[in-house]
Amino acid sequence: MRIGLCASADQAARAKAAGCDYIELNFTTVARMSEEEFAQAAAALEAAGLRSEAMNCFIPGDFRLYSLEDGEALKAYIVAGMARAKALGAENIVFGSAGARKLPEGVEKPEGLRKLLPWFTLAGELAAEAGLTVVIEPLNTREDNAVNTLLEGLALMKQVDLPGLRLLADMYHMGENGEDYAGIPQAGADLRHCHIARPAGRKYPLPGDGYDYAPFFSALRQIGYAGRLSIEASPVNGPEDLPVCVEYLRALA
Repeated sequence: MRIGLCASADQAARAKAAGCDYIELNFTTVARMSEEEFAQAAAALEAAGLRSEAMNCFIPGDFRLYSLEDGEALKAYIVAGMARAKALGAENIVFGSAGARKLPEGVEKPEGLRKLLPWFTLAGELAAEAGLTVVIEPLNTREDNAVNTLLEGLALMKQVDLPGLRLLADMYHMGENGEDYAGIPQAGADLRHCHIARPAGRKYPLPGDGYDYAPFFSALRQIGYAGRLSIEASPVNGPEDLPVCVEYLRALA
């Protein structure tokens, strides 16, 4: 299993020193960088010897997908962003993006997902064309009301039925929802990426922090998961927590 850190490009050297295999940048930030900013980010990754093998925050909130009628601007944004993502070494793009996909108040989930389906389809099509995979990230119910559980994400993925669209398991969101890990074996090979944080406070997982991570890793072992696991969290004490966290996750894996 490859361990990475969700962070900005200027944190790449710190991530490398802590033992990370890759970094996970913010797709929206990268897509909207100036040419000079993008060159600086690429140089920072190269200097650290890391690639951004995954990127998160796929679609910004100014694209409100439920009410979006004309997708040309969205398509142009995705195509340009994916080209930059590929240049920085990305393979997976995380489709959480609660601000973009959240349903208006009063809209029932089945109706809302029917309206969102074309945009998930577009994401899968453009990802396949770019040689990437977009992974659906179920989010906790405080943040999102569209896709909240792994099984909901799996059902949506199967409805789109495109090789460019697969699934992510985020232990933080699953913990916040009180969701068990039974969906992981059901997802099987369709699970292509994972995120982790201690659910209480979204902190780095650390030895003796009072949380039982074993069931999550046991579920991943059931499917022979050997993909990426990104730390999407903040430190408990300070920067010195990161190498301890990485070592701990490798032991758990």
